[in-house]
Amino acid sequence: MEFQPVFAGAEISIINTLWYLIVFSILLLAVKHYAWGPVKDMMEKRRQKVIDDLDQAASDRKKAEILANEREAALKNSRQEATHILSVAKSNAQKTGKQIVSEAKAEASAIRERAKADAAQAKTDALKEARNEVADLSVTIAEKVIAKNLSAADQKDLVDQFIKGLND
Repeated sequence: MEFQPVFAGAEISIINTLWYLIVFSILLLAVKHYAWGPVKDMMEKRRQKVIDDLDQAASDRKKAEILANEREAALKNSRQEATHILSVAKSNAQKTGKQIVSEAKAEASAIRERAKADAAQAKTDALKEARNEVADLSVTIAEKVIAKNLSAADQKDLVDQFIKGLND
């Protein structure tokens, strides 16, 4: 009897397995040399782009926060400025109102003074005119009573004496 190995088909299988391992190793080396580097570079570029995008997003968020804070500060400042402008306008309006009232009072007072002065002048003029008329009247009456003509100086003296007599 001849000895037949139980694993007779195993020899072919081991050779095939070794062959597959060698081919797989060569294929693995080829993939590593030709494909792994570009894939790795592509993945690294992608990773760097994601990191850059995240950094850019964080930077943009910070800028947006800074702009929002600046806008809020500007809004607050403009509100304060508007309040200040309103208060200045109110105080200016009050000052102007007081000035207008005081000018109106001064003008009214000046008008009253002018009216008093005009009234006093009118009274003085009326008294002068009345004296002259009384003097003329007196002279006329005196001429008729005495039937003589008096000089103008004599007439004036008589009128002045008559007026003095009225004031006493």
